Amino acid sequence: MTSTTEIKTDLTIIKQELREAVKSRLAAVLPHKFTAAGKAAALLLPSIPGWDRFRSVLLFSSMKDEIDTRPIMETVHNAGKPLFIPTVTGETLVFYREPTADTAALAAEDFPALVITPGLAFDRTMNRLGRGRSFYDRFFASLDAVQRDYTAMGICMDCQLVDEVPADPWDKKMDMLLTESGFNMITY
Repeated sequence: MTSTTEIKTDLTIIKQELREAVKSRLAAVLPHKFTAAGKAAALLLPSIPGWDRFRSVLLFSSMKDEIDTRPIMETVHNAGKPLFIPTVTGETLVFYREPTADTAALAAEDFPALVITPGLAFDRTMNRLGRGRSFYDRFFASLDAVQRDYTAMGICMDCQLVDEVPADPWDKKMDMLLTESGFNMITY
């Protein structure tokens, strides 16, 4: 009989192998492609379902191996929506309003919100593979605990789409996924 610990270890290994495979793919992407993908995604953003109902947008500052979020920030600002950027405090993501001169933290009145979420890999059933620290999974759990109205949207390069992302029970599925070539949604 297989124990829960063995299954968890196997899933942990599979996730780590997938992380390494996707990191290799991303290492082969030329830097200007990340910027071009960010610009393309920014153009698509206002056409996503529900865009007009979101009071605010939560968005990460991209790292060098992620789709460039600067064009998306510009789109959010041009739409007049408050933009919140995360910082890590201990094991928790805390979102603060941008520009940085305004240090207002995310509050109940900032919802409904679009939470644009990074990931190393996504599949077409909206499973997300992060970097392994569970920051966003804990953040989503905290929003769910107080019944905040939000839409979780993964964002990535097309090369980060995979056939299947292994998922633990606590891994948050995305509601939609945006790449430089379009968006996908879960239909219930």
